[in-house]
Amino acid sequence: MGPMSIAASKEEARAHFRAQRQAMPPAVRARAADGLRTQVRQWLRDQRGPADGELVAAYLSMDPEPGTTGLLESLTRDGYEVVVPICEPDYQLSWCRWHTDSELRRSVRAPLLEPVGQRSHFSELLDHHGAFSLVLVPGLAVDRSGTRLGQGGGYYDRFLAQLRTIVPDVPAAAYVYDHELLPGLSLGRTELDMPQTGVFTPSAFHLLHPGGEAV
Repeated sequence: MGPMSIAASKEEARAHFRAQRQAMPPAVRARAADGLRTQVRQWLRDQRGPADGELVAAYLSMDPEPGTTGLLESLTRDGYEVVVPICEPDYQLSWCRWHTDSELRRSVRAPLLEPVGQRSHFSELLDHHGAFSLVLVPGLAVDRSGTRLGQGGGYYDRFLAQLRTIVPDVPAAAYVYDHELLPGLSLGRTELDMPQTGVFTPSAFHLLHPGGEAV
């Protein structure tokens, strides 16, 4: 499949999953957000132990995305330092600390909210904290080969490509609804797409299989 056909199929898939999200009743989305919060917190307890100021890179969701507000509030209460992205020129991300009373404003580059405050490159965060305990990656869908369908801007693929040159085994996982975890090699991947090694859904954390046969 050539690049143009992959691009066309991705746009069709984005329209499909966006429509599915819009059709989800608010109560269903709220239950999904609760399930996702439980799965992320359990994974962190199992994999990382006590928070003790460790760093989590998350994001501020916008309806009808899987909700993150309750998760971010829980993570800060648990003792994690939470940072969320700022969309910068040339499709780059910087990061800003999030807390429950953060002042938010509309991004000038993407349809999302961003906190007002000091922006940091991810390398500065690594210098200060040593590591990310977890990077949560938004998306519209992900398949079991690790291919993620994003919104189309490429911000996270660029960020992950840079981050993995420094921390190849960084714990980064997608964050989607249950029906958005797809079987096998469902999504076309280009050389710019950064594969995911895990995904959170409301029902479970799933290991993925980039570079190998999907199962």
